[in-house]
Amino acid sequence: MRPSQCRLLTFVASLTALVVVPSVAAAYPRIVHPFAIEPGSFHITASSYQAGAHADLTTAFSFVYEVSEDEEAATFSDVKTTIVNLPPGFLGSATAVPTCTDAQLSQSKPGGGVFCPPESQVGTISFTLGEPGKVNVGFTGPVYNMQSNSGVAATLGFSVGGITQILPVSVRPGDTGLTVTSPSIENLGEPHDIVFTVWGVPASPVHTPDRGRIVAEETGHEPFIIREGGEEVHIPIKPFLTNPTACTGHGERATLSADSWEEVENWSEASVEIPPITGCNRSPFSPSFAAQLTTTSAESPTGLDATVTVLQTWEDPESISTSDLENSRVTLPEGMTLNPSAGAGLGSCTPQQYAKETAFSLPGEGCPPESKIGTVEIETPLISEKLEGAVYVATPYDNPFNTLLGVYVVARVRERGVVIKVAARVDPNPATGRLVTTFQETPQAPFSRFVLKFRPGATAPLVSPPSCGSYAALAELTPWSAPFEPRNAESPPFQITQGAGGGACPSGGGVGGIPFHPQTVAYPLHGNAGAFSPLYVRISRNDGEQEITGFSTILPPGLTGDLSGIPFCGKGEIAAARAQSGQQAAEHPACPAASEIGHTIAEAGVGTVLAQTPGRLYLAGPFEGAPFSVVSVTSAKVGPFDLGTVVVHLPLRVDPHTAAVSIPSGPTDQIPHIIKGVVIHLRTIRVYIDREHFMLNPTSCSPSSIETTVIGGGADPSNPAGYEPASVANPFQIANCSSLAFQPRFKVLTSGKTSKQGGATLDVKLSFPSAPQGSEANIRKVKVELPKQLPSRLTTLQQACLAKVFESNPASCPAASVVGYARAVTPVLPVPLIGPAYFVSHGGEAFPSLIIVLQGYGVTVELTGNTFISKAGVTSSTFATVPDVPVGSFELYLPQGKNSALAANTNLCKVKGGLHMPTEFVSQNNTLIHQSTPITVTGCPKAAKARKARKARRARKARKARRAAHAHTSGSAGR
Repeated sequence: MRPSQCRLLTFVASLTALVVVPSVAAAYPRIVHPFAIEPGSFHITASSYQAGAHADLTTAFSFVYEVSEDEEAATFSDVKTTIVNLPPGFLGSATAVPTCTDAQLSQSKPGGGVFCPPESQVGTISFTLGEPGKVNVGFTGPVYNMQSNSGVAATLGFSVGGITQILPVSVRPGDTGLTVTSPSIENLGEPHDIVFTVWGVPASPVHTPDRGRIVAEETGHEPFIIREGGEEVHIPIKPFLTNPTACTGHGERATLSADSWEEVENWSEASVEIPPITGCNRSPFSPSFAAQLTTTSAESPTGLDATVTVLQTWEDPESISTSDLENSRVTLPEGMTLNPSAGAGLGSCTPQQYAKETAFSLPGEGCPPESKIGTVEIETPLISEKLEGAVYVATPYDNPFNTLLGVYVVARVRERGVVIKVAARVDPNPATGRLVTTFQETPQAPFSRFVLKFRPGATAPLVSPPSCGSYAALAELTPWSAPFEPRNAESPPFQITQGAGGGACPSGGGVGGIPFHPQTVAYPLHGNAGAFSPLYVRISRNDGEQEITGFSTILPPGLTGDLSGIPFCGKGEIAAARAQSGQQAAEHPACPAASEIGHTIAEAGVGTVLAQTPGRLYLAGPFEGAPFSVVSVTSAKVGPFDLGTVVVHLPLRVDPHTAAVSIPSGPTDQIPHIIKGVVIHLRTIRVYIDREHFMLNPTSCSPSSIETTVIGGGADPSNPAGYEPASVANPFQIANCSSLAFQPRFKVLTSGKTSKQGGATLDVKLSFPSAPQGSEANIRKVKVELPKQLPSRLTTLQQACLAKVFESNPASCPAASVVGYARAVTPVLPVPLIGPAYFVSHGGEAFPSLIIVLQGYGVTVELTGNTFISKAGVTSSTFATVPDVPVGSFELYLPQGKNSALAANTNLCKVKGGLHMPTEFVSQNNTLIHQSTPITVTGCPKAAKARKARKARRARKARKARRAAHAHTSGSAGR
């Protein structure tokens, strides 16, 4: 027998002994110690620590053995599972070499070895079988790149020393580091002193001597070659492994976990620090960037295709691998902003949902489908398949950056169990809305092409620039190899060639050439004269026009509100509303419900789908010099984005001559067009003043208009403060005025006690019957003619206040010009209006006007009566414009005194036929009443004597009745 045959027989006998060792050892009493990795045995070394080098990587470890009481049976624990976690950046390629099938690995060749193709070998494994003090045999053999089962990134395998093992290689979802697992190791011979080497470039000729080589070595004997190596391969020489491209200056830790068949799931842990990676300056990095919109129209909803391409040297075995991308910062062109329309129906992804995104999760198991706003594709030299996935909106302020805007990118190859997850923050410029997206610490994994596509369509998340022209996006791309040396890249320009909606490009006019043609609609929902009716107002603009930043409105005379019984939303409550979140404002309004007078709907966005945000309208007190104000509180919450509460506080002025209500022109930022960097793109404001029994229609059916001036601006990023007003008048006319009654009651009194020094008095009382609102017309004009016995007092007329003094401040007028006092009661105010009556001299008038200044509840109304004195000395006053406001009663008292308005040229008590005042009333519905109003003269002596006589007669009758009663009583008693 040849020596080699003898050695082979000896080896077989030794192997047989190893196989039966477990059963023999089981007969001995044992003290079971916890299974453990032998301290200091775990090492991971690389043949080179050059960044991006394709180095061989060797992993070594062993296990502590158990000893029985009599020390006759020492045995290693039977390892069941090992798990090795490599640091991020140590990566392998699934496309570098061919694969071996499970059938090829399990079928032995005559003379040793398996039928795996030599081209599929990627390394070697060495281990020892046996127990201390007994027969031990060490084996070294090939490790192959296996066909992967579904769900793993790659698979390694070997069949050496009677042990056949499959090792799945998975990619960790957090840092894309590799995890190599050896599950359910055969319970045979207690393997230890394990050394596992994976070649960086398997097809390299340097590995030819070890390719296919299988060696066995019994303790104390020379190695026995079971199968010679030297198998040549003829495949492209490609790298299989690469080192990280990040030079951190310190070593990275790898971990090993193992358990045993004796103590399943009782894990032993070990870790080791791999020496630092160096030479990052040699790792190339040549990225490029492209961005393209899905529209060529200005201010339109648009998707965005952004592509980062990195020229890879991964497949060149002679080159240092391209550095991985660490950070990227993409800045979109000025004028591109977020689209509020995207918020319609949009959801968001919470951190908990994001964590559930795995390589195998199905749609909806992690981030909800409604939070998806785009797709992603990643091409990598490591695998043949593309990673595909989605872009999700991160829940505002509940994301890794604690920001309003953020996205999650999730891409996977389910068949390989690979998932890439990365979060990005989106920071809009607070002044212009320009968007900057930042990915930080992207996982260390090479890619040749990264394509992110934001969805197009009506709810696209972006808005194209507002003007035609050429635009480009900017990218700042930072490699792991040089974290402080970003590379700047500008996308090829994309063109905006059409106006919004596909029309011609805007040119001329407006801010920065951007047009502004807002539309308004305003009308009462019920058109009957004098009736209560909600008021509807709509202000809108088209895409491609300036933003709406403010407005002013003048309502027609007579269109007013009934303020009785409505409390104000106070200053503190308005401040509280400003501090609320949009959700709080919607659920718990700060202003009291009793002050609510209506609601609003704001529509924001571009395109055909708009996001709607509801609001409430409240009545408030004095503001910016106006007696009243209205507070609009809108919940700026669209989809998952809560931008807080938008509070717009607008003064309500009341015209002193017509009582017409108006919202005066305010500051240019009356309505914010940008909040927290999000351009609102406000398209429509709908206002419903619909509190029951609040808004009153006029009682005049004369044609009028609701005049609105809308202020534009904010559309031009280079001139965000610019604005341009545009005025629109909406025709206004109500109906059924002729059905209104007009029944004024007029009473006039004067005192019969007159004097030359004190003059005469006049007390005028006007009242209307108490009738349901909407059944009576309001008064429009009054003309009265005083009898000639009550002439105007010329000396008082000469004391009239000059018009310029009166217009500046009536209180500055001389006391002599104040000739009377008035009081008016209206159901639309909770208090009466009272005030003085002045003679006011206007330069173009022959006689001073009588102007009554009524004030109350912050309202000032001036009633102007034009005075005319005929040659016969008859004075007439015409109040040609009386506000179209319901009046319950009105009284004007002109007293006697040194500066009385009237004199008496005769004894008023003795005027034959009495005094009469020709009177003309005209209602707002043009009903005309002519009458001669009698003037009651009070305090006349005749009247006093008559009253005295009547009193005496009543007294005499009373005495006579008492005497008669007494006589009757006495007669009865005598009988």
